[in-house]
Amino acid sequence: MSAAEDFTQYQLHFVDDSQHEYEVIRPIVLCAETVAERSRQTGLERTVVGAKARRFATAGMLGLVDQRLGNLGRQDQVYPEAIAAPILYVKQLYPPMHDREIVRIVQRKFGYKTNHHTVKHFLERFALPVQLELNLLAFAAFADAYQARWTVVRLWYAGWNKQRIAGWLQRARSHVYAIMAAFERDGFEGLEDQRTRPSPHPDDQLTLPLLKEVLDLPHAYPRAGRFRIHGLLEPQYGADLPSEATVGRAMAINRRVHGAPGPWSSARDAHESATEPRHLPSRPLYRHHLWFVDMRYLVKIEGRWVYSLCILEGYSRTILAGMASEHQELPARLQRLFAALSTSGCPEGSVSDHGAVFQAHDDVAILQALEFEPKYIALRQPWQNLLEAQCKVQLRLTDFQFAQASTGDEIQRLHAAFLEPFHTTRHGAHQDRADNRLTPVDVLGWVRGRAVDAERLRRLCGRVQCLRTVKPYGFVSIQRFSI
Repeated sequence: MSAAEDFTQYQLHFVDDSQHEYEVIRPIVLCAETVAERSRQTGLERTVVGAKARRFATAGMLGLVDQRLGNLGRQDQVYPEAIAAPILYVKQLYPPMHDREIVRIVQRKFGYKTNHHTVKHFLERFALPVQLELNLLAFAAFADAYQARWTVVRLWYAGWNKQRIAGWLQRARSHVYAIMAAFERDGFEGLEDQRTRPSPHPDDQLTLPLLKEVLDLPHAYPRAGRFRIHGLLEPQYGADLPSEATVGRAMAINRRVHGAPGPWSSARDAHESATEPRHLPSRPLYRHHLWFVDMRYLVKIEGRWVYSLCILEGYSRTILAGMASEHQELPARLQRLFAALSTSGCPEGSVSDHGAVFQAHDDVAILQALEFEPKYIALRQPWQNLLEAQCKVQLRLTDFQFAQASTGDEIQRLHAAFLEPFHTTRHGAHQDRADNRLTPVDVLGWVRGRAVDAERLRRLCGRVQCLRTVKPYGFVSIQRFSI
C-alpha cells in the first residue's frame, strides 16, 4: 500500500485536528522525507506542508494548534476612553468604514494594537442608535486646492483606505491615487497646483459676447452644427478664436437657457444605416486634376423645381462657378463651364453623373476640343461624385433660407451669398493638413489649370449658347425661346 493510501486510511481514524496536522509532518520529522514528496502524498500544497513543519520545529505540538481560534477577540473587551472615543467617532464619521481599517487607524494614531474581531464586538455593544447626517466637506468644496490635496494625504497616512477617502471626499479613486503618487514622488511640492492653464482658457472664453454671437448664428443658420458655427466665427476672432469644443459648450448653454435650435438631422439621415468608408474611384491628386459637376434640387417655387448647378475643383473643394437655374438645360451648364474655364484654366478631367445635360453631344464635343476627359460615375452611386458631399454643406448653411424664398431672383441671390462662407470657412477635408491651409481658397491659392485661349473658348461655347434656328413657320428659335 502506498504512502498516499496510508494517509487516506489514517484520516478515517482521526478524532482531533492536531492528529491530522501531526500525521502530515511526521514522515518529514522522523524519516527525513522531502516536503515536495509529502505534499504529493497528502494532496496539500507544498507551502502549507512546509509551514506546518516549521511551526512544529519551533513550537512543538503547540505549533500545530490553529492559532486563529484564540484570536477571535474578547467579547467583553473595554477599550480605554482615549481609544474608544476615536473608534466611535470614525465609525460615526463614515459608517462604511470596515473594522480592519479602524484597527489600522487606531494603531497608526495611538500605537494601540487590537484586532478587527474585538472592534466588531465593541461596536455591537456600543452601536450608534441614530446615524446623524454629517455635513462632510467634499473635495470640490475646499476653498484651497492645496488644502484639499493635503487632506487626502493626511487621511491616507492616518490609516484610511484610498477607497474610503474617495467616498468621503466624493472624488474618483483614480484622483486619490494620482494625488498620492504625486506626493510620494515630489513630496509637498507634488501638492502644489501643477496645471499650466493657458490664457485663452475655455472658462475664460465663455463670455456673454461669445454666447450672444453663438446664439445669433444658429438663428441665421439653424441647421449648422458646432463645426460650421466655429468656422463662421473665425473671420471675426482670428487668432483668438475659441476651440470647437468651447463653441459646442456655448451652443449647449444657449439651448438650455435661451431655447436656441437643437442639433439638426434630416429624415434621410435618420433612416440611413452606417456604412463602411469607401474609396473614391476618381480621386483628385493635385489642384485642377479633376473637376466635379452636378445639379441639385433646391426648392419648389409655384410648383416648379429650382436647381443648383455647381462646378467643384476636387482637390481644394473650391466651387469655381455656381448658379441657381429654373431649368436643367445645356445653356446653363455651358455658362458655368465658360465662367470656370475663363477664371481657372482647364483641368485634366471632369466627373459627373449620367444626366442628359452632361452627356449631350455639344457638351462632350466642347470638353474633347479642350482636351480634357469627361468621366461618369456608376449608376445609382452618387457618393462617387465629390460634389455630392459638398451639397451637405449647402444643405446646412443655406437650405433653410432657400425654403423661405419666394422668387427665383431671391434664390439666385442666396445661392451667390452661399459661396462666400463656403470658401472662407474651414473644410473638414483639410483639418489634417500640415501647412495650416484649412479653407478651400487657401488650398487652391493662385494655382490655375492649363491656359485656354479666350477667343477660342468664346467660339466653342457661344456656338451652342447663341445658336439660332429658323423654323418652318418663320419663327427664330434661340435656346428655349421662339421669336
